[in-house]
Amino acid sequence: MKKRLRFTFIIATITVSSIVLFQLYWLYYTFNNAQRGFHITAVRALEKSIDLYQSQQVELPTSLNYKKPSLTVFMRSKPSVEAFDLDTPQHKEVFKAEFNTVAIDKQHEPYVRALIARLMTQQMHKPLDPKTLAAVYRKELAKDGIVMPVILTLRKQPLSILPNEVASRIDYYKSPVVVTAKLSSSGWMIRHNLLPAIVSFILILLSAGSLWYMGVIIRRQLKLDRLKNDFISNITHELRTPLTILRSSNEAIARFGVAGNPEKLARYTGINADIIDKLEGEVERIMDISMIDRKFSIKEMKQVDLNQLLENLIRRFDLISNKPILLTIPNRPIQVNTDPYKIETILNNLLDNAKKYAGDEARISVEAVILPSGWQLLVSDNGHGISTDNLLYIFDKYYRVENGDLHDVKGYGLGLSHVKGLVESLNGKIIAKSKIGHGTTFTITFPV
Repeated sequence: MKKRLRFTFIIATITVSSIVLFQLYWLYYTFNNAQRGFHITAVRALEKSIDLYQSQQVELPTSLNYKKPSLTVFMRSKPSVEAFDLDTPQHKEVFKAEFNTVAIDKQHEPYVRALIARLMTQQMHKPLDPKTLAAVYRKELAKDGIVMPVILTLRKQPLSILPNEVASRIDYYKSPVVVTAKLSSSGWMIRHNLLPAIVSFILILLSAGSLWYMGVIIRRQLKLDRLKNDFISNITHELRTPLTILRSSNEAIARFGVAGNPEKLARYTGINADIIDKLEGEVERIMDISMIDRKFSIKEMKQVDLNQLLENLIRRFDLISNKPILLTIPNRPIQVNTDPYKIETILNNLLDNAKKYAGDEARISVEAVILPSGWQLLVSDNGHGISTDNLLYIFDKYYRVENGDLHDVKGYGLGLSHVKGLVESLNGKIIAKSKIGHGTTFTITFPV
């Protein structure tokens, strides 16, 4: 079973680790894609902003604003003279010029406008104003959902553009320059990657939490397996001693003529009867606990004088124990609605545990406390105490506090589990507080 559980845990660990690694890679891939998309969008918006800025700085041909945009091109002159030379005072002769009008479709109109604006800007040698261009750039970015501060700078050297740099080179000015943009993209990246990051983080937490919970369950199963083995070892040890006594007694009766001696026969048969009664009591105890676990227990609730119930119980316990028990009860009669048999069984188990585990010099006390919304029973001792690690599991079935020798104190690890089942069947709660060297206190609280 241990190997199977460990193998299952290893497979689960590999699976969950793969899921976590995949989520981390997916988050990294998503972030990189978003960063690349932001860079491409920012560069395109900058290039478009430069074109718009240049279009605003010069007066474009009127024909580009017609319903059917067109561009008239100077083809040739007669006599053949350069167009610029014809426009000088030295050339006053009459000439003929030939022009050609070219229609521009909607698809190519923006490119034609940009080209003409660039050429005219180049001829006019107008300097580029970064502040005005930045205002145009912010508007273009806003169209793509990017709203953030923008700072543009002009750089003459170096003219090369780095791979992750938001920049555009302008070669058609008198001196080539590079327009670079400084953008604070962290806020935009967080907004656009927040949902994937949250989803990945939740999936990672769920995966890690599932693995952790599976580990807890597997550890509990391994611990339960060990506790069951201890239980089998304990019960085997407990049964072996009385069976050995019975065998020895029967051999004495059969082989040594005890049958002819009435006194010896009565003594041996009395021993056998005591052993049988003890075995029967142990079997009844285990069967009673099994019935509690299967919820076959029936509550017989009745009005009970709590003080009298506790006094009778402590009196009976003092008769069979050499350790007197200090009882603290209210000064007035207290009537509670409960099952007296279950209360006695609960206290018998707790007092028996205190007697066995607290030590010979320990003092044991029982106290009844009346609360506004119920009542409490406190069973305390000032014995050895229970460590914090063991205190977490003392109500688990088969669990016994390890003290070096497994059989130093007889028991099956069922008493406190039985007590908890009885307390919960009466709608109560039981908690234990203990400290090494200072003893243990069990507090049982019942509602009205």
